[in-house]
Amino acid sequence: MPRDAEVIRSRSNPALKRVGAALAGKEAGVIVLEGERLVRDAIATGHLLELVLVAESKGALAEELEASGRAGDLRRLDGALLAKVSGQKTPPGVVALAREPEGLQLEELELDAGTLLLVIAGVADPGNAGALARSAEAAGARAVVFVRGGASPWNAKALRGSMGSLLRLPIVRVESAAAAADALAARDVRQVAAATRGGTALADFDWSGPIALWVGAETGAALEVCARFEPVTIPMRGAVESLNVTVAASLLLYAAGRTERDA
Repeated sequence: MPRDAEVIRSRSNPALKRVGAALAGKEAGVIVLEGERLVRDAIATGHLLELVLVAESKGALAEELEASGRAGDLRRLDGALLAKVSGQKTPPGVVALAREPEGLQLEELELDAGTLLLVIAGVADPGNAGALARSAEAAGARAVVFVRGGASPWNAKALRGSMGSLLRLPIVRVESAAAAADALAARDVRQVAAATRGGTALADFDWSGPIALWVGAETGAALEVCARFEPVTIPMRGAVESLNVTVAASLLLYAAGRTERDA
């Protein structure tokens, strides 16, 4: 059983308040993991959970997490309280806090001819950012690069949307699109930008060599940087002008990933 068997039933409990503050972005360097799958993924990838709140109805889960030796301060609480602090439509059953993972530098990534990287620049919605990481993992991407100014990979909604991919994939954060482009160019990585129109058609594009696929840049400095890259376009019929960034990126990642897997 959890080390503290007392069930939390007050909204003023310090542990509950801490989770609420973390969800509101008021605790720097901490990520929030909501739901059994994400908490298990964090443990499986070696993360130490600082605080774990488990609904009192989830006794078996509490024992499982306790036995893992990575659950830190594990507390049971009233399920209704957990649902309120989480704010999800479906109560998660468990919420945990962990330290924000240490990211890599672009220079630290191991690259070869089959490398596929996803560069996310200017994607503000954390749910989209998480979904992009999920598609990147499925397509065999080596890492995901986040250009600062968009959604954080450690946002709780991004983590949920990634279904654990953001915990499994190497994550690189860079200060600007220009800095990322220069670092990738210095390592002879081909840089490809998703273009609504005017680029090489998806079916005709050559995905050989180490590739960095840039998505999301529609305005500002990131768009100017992407204008220098090799453009690839997804042909569309009818009156459709563009696709959602996650849909477009998934199609491009799949095309690039097939080349990597077949190599």
